[in-house]
Amino acid sequence: MSQFDESVEQQLSSLREGLKLPPEQVEIAKLFPLFAPSSFFQSGNWPGPYMRLRASRISLTWSIHLPDQTMRYVDRDTARYWDKKGIDWKQLALRNLAEHTDKNPATHEFRRTDGKLYGIAMMHPDGIGPSRLLLQDRISAIFPEGYRIALPEMSCAFGFSSEVNDLELDQIQKLIDDCFNKGTRALAQGIYTPADLHPE
Repeated sequence: MSQFDESVEQQLSSLREGLKLPPEQVEIAKLFPLFAPSSFFQSGNWPGPYMRLRASRISLTWSIHLPDQTMRYVDRDTARYWDKKGIDWKQLALRNLAEHTDKNPATHEFRRTDGKLYGIAMMHPDGIGPSRLLLQDRISAIFPEGYRIALPEMSCAFGFSSEVNDLELDQIQKLIDDCFNKGTRALAQGIYTPADLHPE
């Protein structure tokens, strides 16, 4: 068996074990919010809680990170267990995200020739880069003049100044299009405002 095959087998094993965990054994410190295409929820058979957002193509759900870069979605039984325990798990997921994220949520920066920052990308190794868009206070600190966002792929998001010029916007738009068209898990086309990620 090759090293790649061993890695895949280890991930599958971790995922299988993680899916077997009863609610009381789920590690809530590994709970995070996660954006997903609204199409995931249209059939009505989604196994857990989710929230529709003002950006109709995007919804919010929650996931538990497991070993070996695997994850499981929060199911209804687990959510009910936390509710009965009086745990504000949605707020806890956001706090986990904040603690899991550097003060600057960017993994890549786009700067003008004078060094001024006009855009950031969030493509974190944990696969939930777009979730950092929920840390709006941190992104507002980067772009006090206001900003817009894009979530083209489930592991990639962009934030950029409301004051970008046409050339800068064109460059960012090309990156957004590439992520949406060439990524492995397309999320949503288009450019949005931070308020579009609020509940509908």
